[in-house]
Amino acid sequence: MSDRRRLAAATARDLAVAAARGESLAPWLPAVVEALRAESGVGVTRIDRSGPSVGISVETAGSEPVSVELAGLAAEVADQHPALLSLSPTEAVRVSDLVVIKDFWHTEVYERMHGYLDGRYPMAMLLHASPTEVMFIGAHRSSSDFGDEDVEALELIQRPLAAALAFRAALDATTAVLRDEGGPAALEVGITGPAALCADYRPTRREAEVLTLAAAGWTNVRIARQLGIAERTVRKHLSSVYEQSGRSGRAAAAAWWASLQDSD
Repeated sequence: MSDRRRLAAATARDLAVAAARGESLAPWLPAVVEALRAESGVGVTRIDRSGPSVGISVETAGSEPVSVELAGLAAEVADQHPALLSLSPTEAVRVSDLVVIKDFWHTEVYERMHGYLDGRYPMAMLLHASPTEVMFIGAHRSSSDFGDEDVEALELIQRPLAAALAFRAALDATTAVLRDEGGPAALEVGITGPAALCADYRPTRREAEVLTLAAAGWTNVRIARQLGIAERTVRKHLSSVYEQSGRSGRAAAAAWWASLQDSD
């Protein structure tokens, strides 16, 4: 296995684990930039059509964050983008395979969705689609188009990530049913797994140290320095807490930890 393919596989694994746990994908996106050699950045884009207007949110790496203003401008023309009609869960789509790329650079769609980061050569692949939401992972280059090896790398990354997102959505939907049928106790904010299975869980000493500092607003880097451990170890401790407590994210875990301390 080539080093590049190995990097793509490792990145796919990390993204899939984060998605299955309901965590942000942002910490792992810089590895996608490296695996795809996407010098103008990568992003995970969600297009939401559930409201009266189309909404777009983007998690990015390798480029400036997408502001609310930019997202609004992109949302107005998203349905006109040639790649959105061709997005596939099995094949990566290069925009240059769909249109004459030099002509595309002079369109309003390009200016609003790619021009701000000089993403002259976009490539994307579908992660999730429903009547109200489309989610895809995209990459940009400014000087040369993506090659076949890049396409294969994106497809390798997409497959486990899409499966993990589908798993997370199904788990959340099932949890919602349990919560709705479980009475007031099941309505506790932040629960993302069957709470009854997590009721007896208590953090280990190290998990408790990490969680206490996280609840105080400390970053992972600062926690790692304070405790003399690696930042990756901090993430692993927090992920363990999220999974075993049934809470998703720092805020919910911090609230749960505070309630435990109050009750002791």
